[in-house]
Amino acid sequence: MKPVVKRAHKSPSDSQDRRNFYLNLGFGLVVVAALLLLVAAAGLSFYNEHLVSTGSVNGQSINKDELRDRVIIETWRLDAAERRVATQVGTGRLTEAEAAQQTEVIGQQRQRIVAIALERLIDNRLQSVLATEQGITVTPADIDARLVEEATTPGARHGWLIEVEPALAEGATEPTATAKAEAKKKADAALVALKGGTPWEDVAKTTSTDSATAQQGGDLGFIEDDDRSLDEAFVKALYAVAADTPTDVLEGEDGTYRIGRVTEIVEPVVDPLFETKLKNDGVDLAKYRTVVAGDVVRKKLEDAIVAEVIKPGPQRRASEIYIRTPDAAIEPNSVKTRHILYSPKNDPQGAGEVPAADPSWAAAEKEARATYDRIKANPVLFDSIARAESDEGTALGVSGSGGKLGFYGPASNLDEAFRAAITKEGLAPGQLLEPVRSAFGWHVIQIMYRPPDADQATKLKGLADGSADFAQLARDFSEGESAGAGGDLGWIARGQLDERLLAAIFAAPLGKTTEIVTIEDDGIYLFKVAAEETRTPEGAQLEQLRQTAFSDWYTEKKKAATIVRDDAISASPTQ
Repeated sequence: MKPVVKRAHKSPSDSQDRRNFYLNLGFGLVVVAALLLLVAAAGLSFYNEHLVSTGSVNGQSINKDELRDRVIIETWRLDAAERRVATQVGTGRLTEAEAAQQTEVIGQQRQRIVAIALERLIDNRLQSVLATEQGITVTPADIDARLVEEATTPGARHGWLIEVEPALAEGATEPTATAKAEAKKKADAALVALKGGTPWEDVAKTTSTDSATAQQGGDLGFIEDDDRSLDEAFVKALYAVAADTPTDVLEGEDGTYRIGRVTEIVEPVVDPLFETKLKNDGVDLAKYRTVVAGDVVRKKLEDAIVAEVIKPGPQRRASEIYIRTPDAAIEPNSVKTRHILYSPKNDPQGAGEVPAADPSWAAAEKEARATYDRIKANPVLFDSIARAESDEGTALGVSGSGGKLGFYGPASNLDEAFRAAITKEGLAPGQLLEPVRSAFGWHVIQIMYRPPDADQATKLKGLADGSADFAQLARDFSEGESAGAGGDLGWIARGQLDERLLAAIFAAPLGKTTEIVTIEDDGIYLFKVAAEETRTPEGAQLEQLRQTAFSDWYTEKKKAATIVRDDAISASPTQ
């Protein structure tokens, strides 16, 4: 018989307690899991709302909070700019038209405020690193000074202008010494008349050659001391002269003679409540100072780069042939041409309203045929005549197009008669066409060449390397603003042009052409280098370097950086 072991019986209450324990434990675990899920969800929500990246610079992230704060600050700045415009209209410093133009710009920036804010954050990050590399630092005093500058409404002068531009002979790009002397004599006589008591407005209307202001008595409106639309020496003279006193006759960088005067002087005004307004509008002052610090970094960086390029250094005298990249695909059988337009009553836009029997049509044809005969006898005259006589406004002047057009073919959207004339079979490069009547007037047309531009550039280099006159090639084929001056760019300093162009210019032997340089989405460049000297930038060149050296330098630095932007912001900048 096997022994039997008696098992102890569990009481019903023990089983129930254990069951309750496991139930409670399970419930507790569920609660904990739920809480963890809530915490995770809250954390994810916080991350998505505040910390998710909207962009980065070389791996350094810019989160949503930073972008949101910057949008608030940039919006406040636009609000302040809008208030300033309204104030200046009220005080007469801005006309309604000028105010509308500025308000439109502000409105455009509002529409893109998020994208603008992100781009400025990107620039701040990158420029901070670049500034450190340059040994640049920013102090609290620098930020304070910048805040005062931002709180200041600049001073201004109500300026007036009388200018006398020397006359240009047909085909010339520079006035003769005689023309300059005559212009100076005319300006001197105007100054004598002013000092003798002749009203300013009368002298301006009868003497000034500035078509934009002469009939308004030379009124320029209010001018600030950093105005870049006027000759620098002229602006300085306006700020040095007493009210209601004419300046001396001033010769500008462009060779034009000018007299100025000031009738109202407005001193700078600092808003003592600037920071109070920031706080009252809910802008965090500490965050605003951080943004201002970024502005200071940019300015110091810009000053350092500009200071470097305006030092004395080697410069090269160069001329240019530039062929612009076509805006659209070139259709088959296209041709590039140039033309001189003679319109009835010298008005191409109104030509359609002039009856065919009107004598002005016959007069336009007579002019066109006379020009055709002149160019047929002397082909080098085409460019100078186009710049002096064409009724196409964009063709005129040294910096005009000279009548050059892009590529057009049989299917191009062009005046039917003009299109038929230039796409006729058998036309050869350089061929001068008999005058053609279009809806806009009578045209003298020359066939230039067929695509591609690269082949033409190679041909031009071959001609220039031979016995051809580079200046004449530039007048006949270049599409740059210097074409009317024979492509003359003057002296070129480091930092003045795209680095790829500078490399070609400074690598070429003196007296020779450079290699052809092609820049995507820009065009084809060919230069001829005449001389090299050690020079200090001055005049228009100095001003150009001040305006472009930093942006050109920074553009290359930004291209080299690894920058990521939120696609949603780029696609929908107002969100």
